[in-house]
Amino acid sequence: MPPQTLSHIVSLLAVLVSFVLVLPSPATGERWCAHNPKDIIFRRLGTKTPYRHVQNKDVRSIATVDGTGCSVSKIWGLFRHGTRNPSKSIIDHMLGTLPELQRDIVEHGQMCRDQLELFEQWQPRIKAEEAKLLVREGGNELYQLGQRMRKRFGSHLPERYDGNAFRFKFTKTERAEHSARNFTRGLFGRDEPIDYPEALSRDPVLRFYKGCEKWKRQVKENPYSYREMDRFGSSKEMRSVIEKLSKRIGTFVSPEEAHAIYQTCAFETAWSERNISPWCLLFDKESISTMEYNEDLKYYWIDGYGYELTYRQACSAFGDMFASLDDNGRANFTFYFTHSGTLLKSIAFLNLYKDNEPLTAQHYRYKRKWRVSHIDAFGSNLYFVLYKCPNGTHSIALYHQERLTHIPGCPDDALLCSYDHFKQLYAERMQQCDLNTMCSEPHVPSLEKDEL
Repeated sequence: MPPQTLSHIVSLLAVLVSFVLVLPSPATGERWCAHNPKDIIFRRLGTKTPYRHVQNKDVRSIATVDGTGCSVSKIWGLFRHGTRNPSKSIIDHMLGTLPELQRDIVEHGQMCRDQLELFEQWQPRIKAEEAKLLVREGGNELYQLGQRMRKRFGSHLPERYDGNAFRFKFTKTERAEHSARNFTRGLFGRDEPIDYPEALSRDPVLRFYKGCEKWKRQVKENPYSYREMDRFGSSKEMRSVIEKLSKRIGTFVSPEEAHAIYQTCAFETAWSERNISPWCLLFDKESISTMEYNEDLKYYWIDGYGYELTYRQACSAFGDMFASLDDNGRANFTFYFTHSGTLLKSIAFLNLYKDNEPLTAQHYRYKRKWRVSHIDAFGSNLYFVLYKCPNGTHSIALYHQERLTHIPGCPDDALLCSYDHFKQLYAERMQQCDLNTMCSEPHVPSLEKDEL
């Protein structure tokens, strides 16, 4: 989110909650005890949800498809990098804001004794220069993902790396590169001398939105894009979160601090399968669900269905997919390692997890399909498998989070979709896929002073 937009929202919310929040005396009120914290936070950590919360460990999924008599011909997929460190802004909160709140909790917090002890022991475990780097857990996520890919499709994949059969590529980031290297290590069971193409910061396939100036101006940097998130920020549900956190901590908590607590809860939990961040203990199920919905609103309007341009530009990635699947001269197995923005826009391009109504502040109580905790965790993946069938035709299957997933527009009762039918679904959008036209705005010359 643009800094000026975040600052505006934070200031607005701080004013709103200050009128409704009444803190009890630290000596009064019941102490809060977080019960079953794993159940409370499970699949509610937004885009920072660890992949282990959503992965499919059943490697027999491919056997069901094999029952059709069709055999794997090609695979093309997008893979989000694994668990990483936070951005510098969140690290600044971890090093500055949270230690101050930690002291308030230890001295005045209304929490159970054993949970207060966890806060007494807590220390920040990160430095500013480590921002956004892949962590050990993130490497393991992709390594194990590669292993499961081998188990599912092993009989169809060459055992050793062959540059003519495989194409691996990552964006110009440490987290994407190391994710790719861990994935290939898991896929081949060893370190192979992989031939990676040059990594690009504005890759038109792996990170197409980085070069779309129109989208940046009209969507990402447009304060209006954050209006539903802004409205939800002043809702009674969000005010309740602030009030609960403030009571449990023993001092007033601002919306910005609440966001920092939620993010720290998510990152520290994602970092380790064995431990849950003590900051998660401040949330009850309703509170963390509220924070999760706030995240869903943000990503819905910035990276999802909020604006047509957002997902239309993903045609660039899918143009590469169709080229890969149609061209016998290209590698049969293509694996791209990229980011949350690419995965979410691609999901929206495919009409996956689309709710009947746009997500708004007032829809919090509605059952929704768009939940980034489920669809865009660390290590999330979206890959297509092209099958050659006995009658000479080709069919296609979609896997999301390693699960066979119905392709919108294809027959509801079929595991596989006719490849010809699938291509027809996207024919018009692919014909109109010109990023230069789509992402540029007419130049309006500025007036010189003597023209005003």
